[in-house]
Amino acid sequence: MTTALAPAPSTATQAAVDGSPYRLSFARLVASEWIKFTSLRSTWWSIGLVAVVSIGLSLLMAFSFAAFAGDMPPMSVEEANRQAVQVVVFSTVLTQLLAVVLGTITVTGEYSTGMIRSTLTAAPGRTAALFAKALVVAATMFVTSAIVFAVAAVASGAVLPTGALDVSEPDSSLMPLLGATVYLALIAVIGVGIGFIVRNGPGALAAGIGLVFVAPILVLFFPRLDSFQWIHDAASYLPSNAGQSLFMGSPMTGEVLEPVPALITLAVWTVAAIAGGIAVLKTRDA
Repeated sequence: MTTALAPAPSTATQAAVDGSPYRLSFARLVASEWIKFTSLRSTWWSIGLVAVVSIGLSLLMAFSFAAFAGDMPPMSVEEANRQAVQVVVFSTVLTQLLAVVLGTITVTGEYSTGMIRSTLTAAPGRTAALFAKALVVAATMFVTSAIVFAVAAVASGAVLPTGALDVSEPDSSLMPLLGATVYLALIAVIGVGIGFIVRNGPGALAAGIGLVFVAPILVLFFPRLDSFQWIHDAASYLPSNAGQSLFMGSPMTGEVLEPVPALITLAVWTVAAIAGGIAVLKTRDA
């Protein structure tokens, strides 16, 4: 009698699973990561700081240019656009730190609270959860940066003596801003990868800020002599220097990269960070 009744619960359970409208899919993982991401106060504080710092620094720089308007020679449309873009993206020197912080705390926050165990229980494959988190962070940073740059361009354009960006010349106006937007999104994803590799909040922040902000500064301690030239050449391929080559045309250290090599460099750093995160996530317990 026991043998005859045993299959019944299994069949009923399987039928319930088959009939359930809730199935694990990448779209549902993205939705769950979005809920977790937007329910954290630190997310909105970081986004608010990005907006305030970006727009505030753009206006300060625009007022500085306006104060010396009488000493400026006449500019072509391309030169005026280059100046306006410089005003808008100047803040990325600081907001890139907020981007990498946003990426790392999104991961390390789950490790500190133990939420990562629930995440990996719901998504035992692990890799999809990582990609969902990276996608949410990248998309949020991309949209936020695009809106902030647009507001900063309009606000600073009303102050600059050369006026607002002339979008009829997209190569010198829209493309650099698009490059800066992509750069901040990729830096946030690199932060996600570092978060999964280090898994500790302070350690991940130190690693991310060290890579993005401190490493280019350390290069300044090496004089431009032939014996140290390889260090300056290698510095061109640091994430922040490649990004500044992409949208400012003048990295903090190293040599200027053309747009395609700069984009490839950023992509390689991003893939390396995510690959490292996957390796740690798949081989170590949460």
